[in-house]
Amino acid sequence: DNRADLLAVMERISGTSPADIMNVRMIVEPQAASVSAANARPGDLIAIRNAHELAIASRDTQAFEAWDTEFHKRIFESTRNDFLTALHDILKSVRTREQWLTLKLRRFSETRRLTYCNEHAAVYEAIVNRDPRGAAAAMQQHMITVRDNLFA
Repeated sequence: DNRADLLAVMERISGTSPADIMNVRMIVEPQAASVSAANARPGDLIAIRNAHELAIASRDTQAFEAWDTEFHKRIFESTRNDFLTALHDILKSVRTREQWLTLKLRRFSETRRLTYCNEHAAVYEAIVNRDPRGAAAAMQQHMITVRDNLFA
């Protein structure tokens, strides 16, 4: 039964460590940015830019986190790949667990928020310029920064 298999997978995922989640993000997110650069429609580009701009404007940590998550979600949605979008939703459900949020909040600072916004800008620019390699490289750099900020 496919539902039973999916439920078993979801139960295993629920115990995943933040480090393991980050490792998966480092594999998947650069590729999603690359596919987005190739497949995003004009409306997708506007949606990604809007999430980025709202993250920049968010001085409150919780608001920033919400728009940061939305920025990444919109990139996945713009790939036009339902499986990638579903994978983002799985990662998001694990990233919003208390263990992950506690780790992020403990390490969060205004300087890091600005760094993330600058890196998001580089990802967005590569996507809007239809540069798959540049989008992947920019997202890879962003994932490295996030990883280093959380686990270094």
